[in-house]
Amino acid sequence: MRRPILAGLISLTSAFLISALAAQAADIRYACDNGTALVVAFSEASAEITLPDGVKVSLPQQVSGSGFWYSNGRYELRGKGEEAQFAIGRMTPVNCKVDGQPADLFDRATRAEVDVPAGETGFDMPGKLTCLRYPNFAMKQLDLGEKGAAGLYIAPSEGPCKLDVAVDRKIDDERAGYLWGAVGPFAFFRSADGWNGGMPFVVYDARSLAPLLDDVVADSLEQVTLAGDVLTLRYRRTYGAECSLLADPQGCGKTIRAALGLAADRAMPNCRPAYQPAIDADPAAAKDIEAWPSVIDYPVERKLSPSGTTVEAVEGDLTCRPSM
Repeated sequence: MRRPILAGLISLTSAFLISALAAQAADIRYACDNGTALVVAFSEASAEITLPDGVKVSLPQQVSGSGFWYSNGRYELRGKGEEAQFAIGRMTPVNCKVDGQPADLFDRATRAEVDVPAGETGFDMPGKLTCLRYPNFAMKQLDLGEKGAAGLYIAPSEGPCKLDVAVDRKIDDERAGYLWGAVGPFAFFRSADGWNGGMPFVVYDARSLAPLLDDVVADSLEQVTLAGDVLTLRYRRTYGAECSLLADPQGCGKTIRAALGLAADRAMPNCRPAYQPAIDADPAAAKDIEAWPSVIDYPVERKLSPSGTTVEAVEGDLTCRPSM
């Protein structure tokens, strides 16, 4: 059985955020647990926030004993390092985290939120409905204050932001935990939980409600382009091997290359640094730890269309860590 290993790491993103608070900062994107994406530009005096519907609000800095605190009375952003809490009025604050995702990755949507009373949610408790309206369809997310959305839907673009069983088409997919965004007719949903250090996500055709892709992205999608009916994604993909690249570099390397479609001479990453903290914490179990299956992050280009998908490994570094 593995023993939990806690390591305090200062990420590059945290370092960037800290420096940003001391001077005019570039835009920083936050991904929130309810699926909301915020774009924030910090300065010593204020935080300029761009909401998902494009509305910009300026929050003056407030005195805070630790971390940062910005508020204009209605909107509030508090946090420290990569993590923050965002609240509107008397709403329960939602947890957010820096994700490095480009602010213009997905199509611009008109966003609305409405409270849904108990009974109308389909449950014996009230909820909040978030609607993202695009030119040809809308995405809806019902939250009940629990982890993962209580309901995700594709609906017509027109009409009010409300639950409507007559027109809302529910996404019944355990891999879909929250709204993520849309590009053209393609709707993206991300998981409520990570997997082996990556984030599972799924892509649906909003016209047919057909699932086109499910995968695990290592950090964030790097590029999303639409040409005609073909969507091209570039990202670092997370792959969980059934062997240990540290314990068996030759045999496991061959297996990984075959599974990922890599060239026979594609260099494998050095896994030792990622495994070493666990080995240092429990030297007596070193051999067992070295045998833990390896997780590989590698760059890919993936094309999606209503007729199918393709995936191709592209040039770039591979990284390795033990399976969680």
